[in-house]
Amino acid sequence: MTQSARDQRLEADYEAIERLDQASTIFSMEQTGEPPDRYTITFTGKGLGRDPSSQSEVTTVELHQIDLRMPYSYPQSPPDIRWITPIMHPNVSFSGFVNLADVGIVWTRETPIELVIERLWDVARGEFVNNTKATNYAAKNWFEKQDEFNLPVDSRPLRDGAAGGGTNVVRYERRGGRGVQLAGSSAEVMFIDENTPTPQMPPRRPIPRRRRGSDDDVMYIGDE
Repeated sequence: MTQSARDQRLEADYEAIERLDQASTIFSMEQTGEPPDRYTITFTGKGLGRDPSSQSEVTTVELHQIDLRMPYSYPQSPPDIRWITPIMHPNVSFSGFVNLADVGIVWTRETPIELVIERLWDVARGEFVNNTKATNYAAKNWFEKQDEFNLPVDSRPLRDGAAGGGTNVVRYERRGGRGVQLAGSSAEVMFIDENTPTPQMPPRRPIPRRRRGSDDDVMYIGDE
């Protein structure tokens, strides 16, 4: 793949990741490069973790960060993925590395990057566990025996509806008393609250009764 074609793919990935960010209250990211070829992914939600430097108990953790890099051979080659924060999962190595095949994704150059990110959230919350392809055998043995946690520990899908798509929650920006602008849109809507003055209503004009023999359908509303 030529450099320009790689850059086009990276730009398309960035746009897809931005849309995912808008559709999720769980996901956020920071990017590096022009176009971006490295991301720090953050999930804010429940998962399972244990401090790798000790034999502490497995507990729920509320923050997950992942380093995602697109190598020079991307997208022929998959992104490099490494978990930064502690995690307890059989398909995440002791050093934090993730092989996409181990988490059920066969990478091709057409694989959407957002599919990868959604699967990583499923890994974080314990929705996806593949003990047959374990790289962390301590985690594998723990998962096979544990009965303390109900999986997934966080029931929310990554696209939990922060910006439309089956939800009535809308992100918006106030515009200094001139209404609001929907985030990511040029359309404006009027913002109405308790301080909005009540407009003067026009005088009511009764609608005449329907004349006998008239072909017009007229409904009369008002006093006799």
